[in-house]
Amino acid sequence: MNSGKTSKYFKYAIGEIILVMIGILLALQVNNWNQNRLRAIEEVRVLKALKVGLETDLTDLNYNATSIQNSIAHANTVLKSLKNNEPYRDSIADHFGIMMFPVKFLYSTSAFETLKAKGIDLVTNAQLRDAIVGVYDSNYTFFLETEKVIVLDEVERGFRTVLPSRFEESYVFDLSKANYMPRLVPLNFEILKQDQEFIYFIKSYRNRLNTFLNFHYKKIIMPQVENLIDELDAEIKTLEN
Repeated sequence: MNSGKTSKYFKYAIGEIILVMIGILLALQVNNWNQNRLRAIEEVRVLKALKVGLETDLTDLNYNATSIQNSIAHANTVLKSLKNNEPYRDSIADHFGIMMFPVKFLYSTSAFETLKAKGIDLVTNAQLRDAIVGVYDSNYTFFLETEKVIVLDEVERGFRTVLPSRFEESYVFDLSKANYMPRLVPLNFEILKQDQEFIYFIKSYRNRLNTFLNFHYKKIIMPQVENLIDELDAEIKTLEN
């Protein structure tokens, strides 16, 4: 009798242990499923934020590209006026001002900083993850360094060493206007027509802008941003379906 009761007790105890283990395993599975679900939701949220930020960046790049193209056109107008010995007119000051009006690329960092804080591995697609890091940590950094060397440093050098002896004053803006209407009034327009140093500076500056626009903007950074936006959009749709 005692032996039979002991056997039944052990069977009962083993059954209870198995049920407890099954319960624990089910609870762990449900918890893992819930954690994965929350992680997937967070991944989509971050990817959407990155896409919005990159679309804002692309808007800024397009605006800057248009502004640089405008500066090139005004530089060509100035050079044409000098070469053709045209008389001075008031609009010449506008051409000079717009020609020397620089723009700087400002990109959104908040979504990428959020991703880094949560861990880059939040993005499960390894190829997309590498593309994101490539644009933000490599391509943007290289672009900004190139922008400084090719354009911004040259603008500053011009205002510091080339323009002071040839123009009345700089940084003259009409802040009530959308484009600020920058103006540079020459001290003697006739002398500028024979000023080889000044003409060389304008031609070289125009060439810098042209290279930066048509190579660094249109062939490198803008296609990279556009491609990453497309990749993010495709991944978001995949995760949401």
